[in-house]
Amino acid sequence: MPRFQLPEIVDGPQVSPPLPLSGLGIGEKLVEHYSFYAVFQTPEEYRLISGGKELGTLPIVNVMAPGMMIIFSGRRWVIQEVDDRDKVIMVTPSKGGTPPIFGGDPGDIHDVVIQRMFKVLEGHDAPTYMDQAARDLLDEARRYYAELGFTTSSISALSERSYAVATRAGTVKTTTLALALRGFGFAVETQDGFVSVVVQNEAPDLRSVLQGIAIGGEAELFSDQTNLIFEKFHPYLTRDLLQADALSARVDQGSLKKVCSGILQYPFVE
Repeated sequence: MPRFQLPEIVDGPQVSPPLPLSGLGIGEKLVEHYSFYAVFQTPEEYRLISGGKELGTLPIVNVMAPGMMIIFSGRRWVIQEVDDRDKVIMVTPSKGGTPPIFGGDPGDIHDVVIQRMFKVLEGHDAPTYMDQAARDLLDEARRYYAELGFTTSSISALSERSYAVATRAGTVKTTTLALALRGFGFAVETQDGFVSVVVQNEAPDLRSVLQGIAIGGEAELFSDQTNLIFEKFHPYLTRDLLQADALSARVDQGSLKKVCSGILQYPFVE
């Protein structure tokens, strides 16, 4: 039988500083706290503040940046500033209408699920298991979908300065496009397979931006105020590591070109 030599065991951390492991200061405090051993992850809660008044707290599980829109307490808000160290988000009321209130959070949705959703919206049959109330809701969704022109286009003009864009992609790719558009000066709100885009005062033409990204143009995803802290030990990482982590799981920079090309393959609905 082959013989194996056991490695020499040496007490204490065997890494070069400044990694925050046990015995090096911060790491010791972390492992002594009961929350270090929790099996599940609790989303980081951020305080929302508007006009000096605290609105409440909101658990953040995705990348947030100034110019993006969020829904809180049945209203739309535009993010102005993000302080990820103090966990504060400064917002102002959006000029859009009041959204419906839904409970729960579906989490990240896969591309295949979104593609199936669009297939259902563009179909005509109704599953036999649906009751009449469900069929009525499906018919209503298909009617609005067609009225907005999404059966033949991926961009629908909602007003002179606002658009609905069908990404036909899951949460990660849709969020990535939203971050890229925010980098060009647009106010953006993400939905399931869609982004709502509002043209700000100095923002360029939306279609031109999408065309530029589709041919490989540069797109800035992260600014100094982009929130990248939403996991348990994120507060202890450097900015570079936070960006690397976001790119590994929450953002798909390589998908931008394909997503924009898919959007532009349909005509633009005025």
